[in-house]
Amino acid sequence: MRGLIDILKEKAREILADKRKSRIAAIALVLVLGLAAALPGYMKKTSTTEYCASCHVMLPHYDDWFYGGRHTQISCVDCHLPNDNFVNHYVWKGLDGIKDVVYFYTGLVPEPIHSSRHARKTIQNNCVRCHEGLVSAISVDTMNCWDCHRKQFHNRINEF
Repeated sequence: MRGLIDILKEKAREILADKRKSRIAAIALVLVLGLAAALPGYMKKTSTTEYCASCHVMLPHYDDWFYGGRHTQISCVDCHLPNDNFVNHYVWKGLDGIKDVVYFYTGLVPEPIHSSRHARKTIQNNCVRCHEGLVSAISVDTMNCWDCHRKQFHNRINEF
């Protein structure tokens, strides 16, 4: 481990000795620090239901959620992203976000949209996690929660 630290110190000295490399390193450091400072605010903003509804394809789903009266105290990410741990949540938030950006900017957004196999598994796990006391007496291994409770969520569209 000590050898690695010495190698890194030597590399840093080389970079700082070269004015051009030093400027590039300073700019990179400022960009990394700026990104680190902005990331928490960006993650918070992109976790709101209003942000999810900003895409025109999501408006009917937002309307169903908003006017449906059920689960309006929780946001989209509470159901549609894994919430078992911090790392898993943010990894999938990033992956799903990149997919959504690609779909949006390439015009490949399917209408109506459908949940992927991973999304259906995530939604099911979140239903069970939040309603653990209610589902403890039944088997949720062979059926999805929305098989019986289809009208509880996204009433008009409801495309799983």
